[in-house]
Amino acid sequence: MIAALAIGGRVLGIEKYTLTAEKAVEFIFSKLTRPDGRLLARYRDGEAALPAYVDDYAFLIWGLVELYETTYRPQYLKKAIKLNNDLIKYFWDNEKGGLFLYGNDSEQLIARPKEIYDGATPSGNSVAVLNFLRLARLTGQQDLEEKANQMFTLFGSKVGSMPRGYAFFLTAMLFSQSKTKEVVLVGDNLKDTQNMLSIIIEDFRPFTTSILYSEQHKDLKELVPFIDNYTAIEGKPTAYVCENFVCHEPIIDSNQFRQKLNN
Repeated sequence: MIAALAIGGRVLGIEKYTLTAEKAVEFIFSKLTRPDGRLLARYRDGEAALPAYVDDYAFLIWGLVELYETTYRPQYLKKAIKLNNDLIKYFWDNEKGGLFLYGNDSEQLIARPKEIYDGATPSGNSVAVLNFLRLARLTGQQDLEEKANQMFTLFGSKVGSMPRGYAFFLTAMLFSQSKTKEVVLVGDNLKDTQNMLSIIIEDFRPFTTSILYSEQHKDLKELVPFIDNYTAIEGKPTAYVCENFVCHEPIIDSNQFRQKLNN
């Protein structure tokens, strides 16, 4: 739901959707999080309980990534990275790869399954693998890309036996195999870069990730170490479009930027 609201707010330009997504995130972190940062699964009559499951983590991380690319507030990317680290800590199978349904700190049952089937809603593993890929492109954490590839190998034969049952997982696989673009926008503030930001969302770009770096977002360097290499040209909003780990010449003209994205 958070991801859908964030995407809707971004694409449709309806601020109410974005604000609703932000309020949902605020509620989760204020009411459904233990002091040590562990997410909880349920809230009722003022009481939160039960360690959250892999789906809870994966879907919230997805929503935070979408909120970041809607608002470009580093706090959402920071929360996404922190939760993704916790996801790996509690749910990752260090022997075979993939994510268990419940955490290693939860009640240990007879079986500890890894759900991959995408029904009415995607599975936690399917959402997590796409999260890994997008966070890897946004932050440069290549170990996340390696984990995604490990999951493709682990679940590949099962997915291949009945592809229609694993639609979201195949979406992640398509992302990994496609020619993606990573966009870094540099400007003094969000207002100055608004024209270029609007170009990113004017078309459906499922294989494009974007970061905004400005005077208001200096703390982004803690999350994305390589961001300091990008600077504004002639003091104007500047776009860097990167493909296959290679960045093209910086662009300050909006039409050239649109052309580069559509190429």
